[in-house]
Amino acid sequence: MNRYRRGFCIVVFFAALTLFIFSLMPIVRYATDLFWVMTIISVAFMILSMFCLFYKPKEKVKLNSRYARKPTIVSHAEHEFLQLLRQISPDKYEVVPQVALLSVIEKKTNTAYRNELFRICDYCFVDRDTFEPLLLVELNDSSHKRSDRKARDEKVAAICADAELPLVTFWTNCDISFKTVKKIVEKSILR
Repeated sequence: MNRYRRGFCIVVFFAALTLFIFSLMPIVRYATDLFWVMTIISVAFMILSMFCLFYKPKEKVKLNSRYARKPTIVSHAEHEFLQLLRQISPDKYEVVPQVALLSVIEKKTNTAYRNELFRICDYCFVDRDTFEPLLLVELNDSSHKRSDRKARDEKVAAICADAELPLVTFWTNCDISFKTVKKIVEKSILR
């Protein structure tokens, strides 16, 4: 609260307090109507000024950057592959896109950082009824041949292996026909 507003509230409070004390004087008390009017007004102004003095509005969160909603969470190729994956036993499995490892794997050691679990896998097959994670699927394009991406993919594979959660990787430049993908998924998925 700026100091002028605070000062104004203090002045209003003391003016209302003075009016209240004045309303209690015997000379004012005999004039019944004036006594009640002065008392009610002075108490109301004291309460209002106290509220203004101690009320602190919730501050807005300040952002250092600007943000915008993405038009979609998957690319065109990822969307087409998702539709293909969803055709594999839709009565048994649900396919969830863009799943963080943190959502399907928990860290058992007592170290402070879990940032390696913030990596995202393209798809996760889950049991349709229980949503138990059964298989992670990655769809890689040529960008995954870069050394930084290779290191990331190796780390994800090691984490999944340690957690005993199967991970299969498909490449966009290889055979990703329904028949091939279904065969690999059904062979790899937890039962």
